[in-house]
Amino acid sequence: MGAERFPSSFSQGGVDDEITLSAYITIAFLEIHLPVTHSVVRNALFCLETATQAKEINTYTKALLAFAFALAGKEDKKQEMLRLLDEEAVAEADGSLHWQRPGKQEADADLPFHRLPRAPSAEVEMTAYVLLAYLTKQPAPSQEEQAKCARIVKWLVKQQNPTGGFSSTQDTVVALQALSLYGALTYSRSSTGTDLSVHSGANALGTFHVDNTNRLLLQCRPLPQVPGDYNVEATGDRCVYIQTTLKYNVHPRPEDSPFKLDVYTVPESCVGPKAQKTFDVAVNVSYIGKRPNSNMVIIDVKMLSGFIPVKSTVRQVKRTEVSTNHVLLYLEKVNNVTQSLSFTVEQDVPVQHLKPALVKVYDYYETGKNGVQLPCNEGQHRLWFL
Repeated sequence: MGAERFPSSFSQGGVDDEITLSAYITIAFLEIHLPVTHSVVRNALFCLETATQAKEINTYTKALLAFAFALAGKEDKKQEMLRLLDEEAVAEADGSLHWQRPGKQEADADLPFHRLPRAPSAEVEMTAYVLLAYLTKQPAPSQEEQAKCARIVKWLVKQQNPTGGFSSTQDTVVALQALSLYGALTYSRSSTGTDLSVHSGANALGTFHVDNTNRLLLQCRPLPQVPGDYNVEATGDRCVYIQTTLKYNVHPRPEDSPFKLDVYTVPESCVGPKAQKTFDVAVNVSYIGKRPNSNMVIIDVKMLSGFIPVKSTVRQVKRTEVSTNHVLLYLEKVNNVTQSLSFTVEQDVPVQHLKPALVKVYDYYETGKNGVQLPCNEGQHRLWFL
């Protein structure tokens, strides 16, 4: 099965090949319950089985193949892929298990609250596909396989953001599918519930009760002091998910960016009386990363307080989205050739002592890959920064 090159999150590692695309399409056919005896599915599976013997396969594609073979009921081929994946698994000190790509970045020890950064989208996705492969089995997975699934789930839930999603739409869909399947496997109707209590030293900060009547209800409590030491005690027979969320701001590091971004205003100064009424925002962006080009790119321009975009100028850009105080510019891909975009903003409500507004460019599938810049300066007075 052949295919043209195409952009997606898995192309982060150069995995935009025909085997990967064929595995994707085969999975789609099998998930709509097209029988394995169907000529297209049968030929696709033959292609995939042949490919596993003919060439070196990267980790992402192995995870896809394992899930495709699991859906097709080809247990021997699935186990073959899972054995290869086991050799590449990364076991963390807390017992969790996941898969990653070469060149993994280390955690930034300079951050005030040191922790490992959230995993890239493609790594969440490939780990979720491995979990799906383990869970897609008739009859149910063995106790040993369920124990391994629990270790994978432990890593996946650590990558979730405060709203329950992940880095992008693509890894969110796959990871939630895998977590839902795991939840269905471990769900018990006979459970009486679980009680959790949160303590800070001798101080009780609150309790949670989870049972069949409220198991889908999000329950929250604020932590009074950060940093601080907190303990959670659980009693009962139900598996519950506990998440703590901490938000803070850090200065960006442009030197780490795979994007070159220049943002400026016309007129150049945006602190004079005339400039504060209306001016153009111009954006130049190019890709300077390790691959020939990026995935889909979004440039998020936040409006200064009291300013709104002139919609007629925004519409001149090919793909845009205007919200209350943001303009989102969509680019299908970016390479080393600079792309230039511009639109006009105007003052809607006078605001004194304007504060900086955020402008950011990022990879749609890998939001951690972003760029920053500091336009619109006059001395130390900056009205726009990235």
